[in-house]
Amino acid sequence: MTVELAQPEALVHAVGRFRTAPKDIARYDTGVDTAARALRATPDQVGRLAAAGLPHSRDTEGALLFDYDDLMNVGMFCGTGQTVPELGLRFLMRFAATARPSWFEPRSWEVGVHPARTAAGAPQGSAARLPEVSVRLPDDQAPGVELLDGQRLPDGPLAEGGYEIAVRLTGADRTVHDPAVRAVWDEVVNTLAARDVLYQTVPEALREDHHRAWGLGVADCVVASRLLTDMLLERGYQARARRGYLLGLFGSDHAWCEVFEDGVYKSLDPVFGFVSKLGDRTRGVAESPEFAEACFGGRFNRLLPCRTESAQPLVYFADAPAPYWAMAGVGARPRRTA
Repeated sequence: MTVELAQPEALVHAVGRFRTAPKDIARYDTGVDTAARALRATPDQVGRLAAAGLPHSRDTEGALLFDYDDLMNVGMFCGTGQTVPELGLRFLMRFAATARPSWFEPRSWEVGVHPARTAAGAPQGSAARLPEVSVRLPDDQAPGVELLDGQRLPDGPLAEGGYEIAVRLTGADRTVHDPAVRAVWDEVVNTLAARDVLYQTVPEALREDHHRAWGLGVADCVVASRLLTDMLLERGYQARARRGYLLGLFGSDHAWCEVFEDGVYKSLDPVFGFVSKLGDRTRGVAESPEFAEACFGGRFNRLLPCRTESAQPLVYFADAPAPYWAMAGVGARPRRTA
């Protein structure tokens, strides 16, 4: 059942506030009903997006089809606080408003990764459920990651279908001391804060070409982390882009950077840093300068890294990266102990 937005014009007003997917990358395969569920709107409200200028196509029967990433950006920029992407950001960032020790102390999780195979769980037209789903496994050798109950993961980088694990994550309250690294960090974070580059959903194909994305004026966590990594590498630092899951009421794909200092890799999270530096009242994200500073070196106990050192996609359909909506199949909850 859809819930009508309190502000009927909100979706239309979002068009033009973000940059739509480039034509050579866009995939117009998401119908009005699926869009209505994600945007918590009526089908009529979604249909008005086409007239407002949101790129679209039509199927053989004339029904509207949109790019899913564009729809997520409509939700993120509409300002109602009610859409799925807005609520997702709010719930995932709630931990930034808790006491500092809670960001780093050991925390046990039950994690299930079983990617969705159709947008919002509902096939579009004649589309069948997609076979050959594989996912990157957690990096159980990473610092702060401990598998529980004697579990072992396969040696291969991918698992067919998905997995379920119990894991304890322990953070690290660190900072980076090198002022040259700080200067590079500030350049990326301040560019996002000034809105010179828009923080928005970015298609996976454009994430792969992160310099193009940044040049187009768009970035998400993958783009920003890869760019920060490149900038550090160019200056001679040992750095890498990581990717995994941010755990909470549900799981979300997330990426960050790591730089080697004092004999260890320290995490640099430019998107967390930017979002918590400014806050976002409309989306329910609190301003937290303390958390923003912790993103410059600290490792958080809600981030589960996967086996990738250059932020490659986490989910694949056959040999191709899965679309954004596949992340709906990631779930996590705190593990209760007796």
